[in-house]
Amino acid sequence: MRNIPIRKILRWAGYPAFFLLCFVFFLYKTFPYDRLADRLVQEARARGYELEIIDLTHSGLTGLTFESLRLALPPEGDGPSLDVIVDELTVSTSLFSLISNTKSYSFDAELAGGEAEGDFTVGEDVMEVEAEIEDVDLQSIPALRKFTKVPLEGTLTGEVELSMPSEVAESNGNVDLTIEALHVGDGKSAVDIPGWGGLTLDRADVGNLELLAKIEEGVANIERAKSHGKDLKLDALGRVRLLRPLKRSELNVMVRVKIEDAYQDRSPKVATMMELGSSGLKSATTKEGAIQYSIAGALGGRLRPRAAGGQPFQAPK
Repeated sequence: MRNIPIRKILRWAGYPAFFLLCFVFFLYKTFPYDRLADRLVQEARARGYELEIIDLTHSGLTGLTFESLRLALPPEGDGPSLDVIVDELTVSTSLFSLISNTKSYSFDAELAGGEAEGDFTVGEDVMEVEAEIEDVDLQSIPALRKFTKVPLEGTLTGEVELSMPSEVAESNGNVDLTIEALHVGDGKSAVDIPGWGGLTLDRADVGNLELLAKIEEGVANIERAKSHGKDLKLDALGRVRLLRPLKRSELNVMVRVKIEDAYQDRSPKVATMMELGSSGLKSATTKEGAIQYSIAGALGGRLRPRAAGGQPFQAPK
């Protein structure tokens, strides 16, 4: 029986493998990432977004790393544009995902003095997000002000898991977030508060905010939203029914705020507003002196607060 020339086969097979490896290596190293960055900017502009990329390079075989990325989302109505700024963002995927209809990505971002990492999957019938957030400085996120309407300080840490299939009513997941050393107000910006109108809040200590929500059958039930600081005590219960797009999701919560005497003593403007607005807030004031409202409406639309001082503190039905 004739021997099979294994060494010769390996030697001849090694030549094309070597040249293929060299081709991939030099392609990997000489890829025109600056042109890719320009193309991404053009594609974003065509869709109404403004994108700035200081530097773009490779990360692994199928990943990209963005340095100093800024994305400006178009304004809604007469409102300002929404800026998202990331110091460094690495996005990677797999070769299988590149040829699949369902795309899966991993991301690792450095922003606002902290980090965020996780996985994101999107397809025709599913959207899944898993993210871990660590030590993100809220004051360093300009876009946050658009949603909160009030200056915030604090450090955000937590985890978010969401699985949203095409049938939104089948969505499930968990949200576990903590904001350490939360402060609201800056003594300059006016905040629209029901019963008072525009009120300029002096900086107030709200303590550590804990938010725990469980998502089942398309409804995010807020199991805990609590923050008891030296100046303000905040509690909330309720739910959010998820819809697509997410800004149409329906919020229905009970919110209670207790303004401590020490804060009123330190902030004459708040004490004056409390005195002037006491009659208008009577229906929202509880026996313990807290201010309580039931709030409903779309997340991305106008919320409807309703005085609920005479009701027990529980999630709205």
